[in-house]
Amino acid sequence: MKFSIITITHNRANLIGETIESVLSQTYKNFELLIIDDGSTDNTEEVVTGYIKNNLEKIIYLKTERIGLPSKLRNIGLQKAKGDIITILDSDDLWTEDKLKEVFTIFSENKEVNFMIHNLVHFTDVMKPTKPFYEIKKDFHSFILKKIIVSEILAFPIFSFKKNLLEHVGFFDESIMEGQHDYYLRVASKYKIFYLNKVLTLMRRHEDNLTKNFDIMHSLDAVISYEKMIKIDPKDAKLYLLGINFMNFKIAKHYLKDKQKNIALSYINKIINQNSVFNRWYIKSFFFKYKILCNLTKS
Repeated sequence: MKFSIITITHNRANLIGETIESVLSQTYKNFELLIIDDGSTDNTEEVVTGYIKNNLEKIIYLKTERIGLPSKLRNIGLQKAKGDIITILDSDDLWTEDKLKEVFTIFSENKEVNFMIHNLVHFTDVMKPTKPFYEIKKDFHSFILKKIIVSEILAFPIFSFKKNLLEHVGFFDESIMEGQHDYYLRVASKYKIFYLNKVLTLMRRHEDNLTKNFDIMHSLDAVISYEKMIKIDPKDAKLYLLGINFMNFKIAKHYLKDKQKNIALSYINKIINQNSVFNRWYIKSFFFKYKILCNLTKS
């Protein structure tokens, strides 16, 4: 069983070396690492080619003009992938040395598993990681669409799936900036997802992925995905509407915190206009709107 590891990067010369080393240190050795460089202007290429010299059969490097769409960049990786299992790794994250071995075990011992995720920790200092992100204590293999919609399961870049899943789910939607949340939804609407309660990824936290704009971008992407999924999967329309409400409320809170009250109101009004007066999101948003308007009057 061969793994195709897809890593997209842009100006990560200071970090990608550690990421590559965490892959080369894997106890399971049947893999290819496809690095898609989104037009880096630093010395990312120099760092990567330095590793390629001693790992010609393991690392494939492709540099593109600046695209700026993670969904499209990952699709480039998918088109080049030759492995049986696709695995995603961000260019600032690290793997435990048994990551591929554990994932191999799940797929080889559970033929019905098509898509899997696992636990993770965050870190700024690799020697001081946080506690495991998910408090889920047991492995499971089940339908988790609602858990994704209400953010109990987040669309982290920690997923692996059988390559033949592409025949049924397709590639990443390039009309969506990030695309991972959308892909989780599309898989979860059709398949059970396996969760392994082991920490196999160390996810780096830094300025690039801790900004307000970064969070809002993901929330806006999620709303687009939910609206699309209502048309694709109408039987679960109520669930997707729940997701739209959830994300619009989250976006409104972001803008209110940033003292952009009129933008916050516009997202609250979207919730009110899309729901009946008996819906809890209507009621919740109505009182939130009242709170904003009262503050506007006072100011």
